Amino acid sequence: MSEEQLFEQMKMWRKWTVEFLRTISEEVADQIPHGHNNSIRWNAGHILVGWDNTMFPAVNEERQMPLSYHLMFPSGSNPEKWTEQPPSMDKLIKQLEEQAILIEQACRGHLDEPLKESFLGMRTLGDMLVFHMNHENLHMGIIKSIKQMLIK
Repeated sequence: MSEEQLFEQMKMWRKWTVEFLRTISEEVADQIPHGHNNSIRWNAGHILVGWDNTMFPAVNEERQMPLSYHLMFPSGSNPEKWTEQPPSMDKLIKQLEEQAILIEQACRGHLDEPLKESFLGMRTLGDMLVFHMNHENLHMGIIKSIKQMLIK
């Protein structure tokens, strides 16, 4: 698949993520239904942090998200341990919209370049981009499941 096609897919999936997240109210965003470990807000922030934590450093750029996000939304964390107010859903959605553009700008022309160190067995920036698209879609499935459980 060409670089252009990969970026188009990334932006298409992100557009769908953003559109779905716009259907979530602030009240629903923080509820954690039985059987789930995290909220919709946590999953949205986790998507942002996952991309931010790997893609920008891989091309020698600074992470774009605040350090507080990296402390609130990493794997293994949950909202019950937050010590500060999380960002609003509107803010997360805006950052998700902007992030896709920033990733494309930072990574265009570099997808075939090897990573400095292997990431989950992946060796190129393009491999990592595909991983993150799949990771985002995994979390979108979780977000949709949470919404279905909460809004009947």
